[in-house]
Amino acid sequence: MQVRFHYVHLKESEVDGMITMFNRKPLIKDTNSEYVASIWSKLRENSIPYEVATKTGSSSFKRMLSQQKNMSFNMGGVPASWMNNPGNYVYIVYVNRKDLERAKKICEL
Repeated sequence: MQVRFHYVHLKESEVDGMITMFNRKPLIKDTNSEYVASIWSKLRENSIPYEVATKTGSSSFKRMLSQQKNMSFNMGGVPASWMNNPGNYVYIVYVNRKDLERAKKICEL
């Protein structure tokens, strides 16, 4: 399983609210990228530090092979496998443990 992390840039004054592996809690896990984006947008608007991890069940090698195969069929456009299987990705939004309840309230979870 491959994991990608997207980090939020913090100012020095926000470092004490930094998210680490030891103090983070998952706020939401979902396959709908638009819904997850609406959640982290609310977190950003309210200055709550967050981290988004993207997990997929297929290896990068398997995706590369499928992309090469699909590119020959659609002449270099967006590989069809990206459009056919949007549920292959799970997005996890993490927040600092101390911000979890506030984040749930703001995001109405």
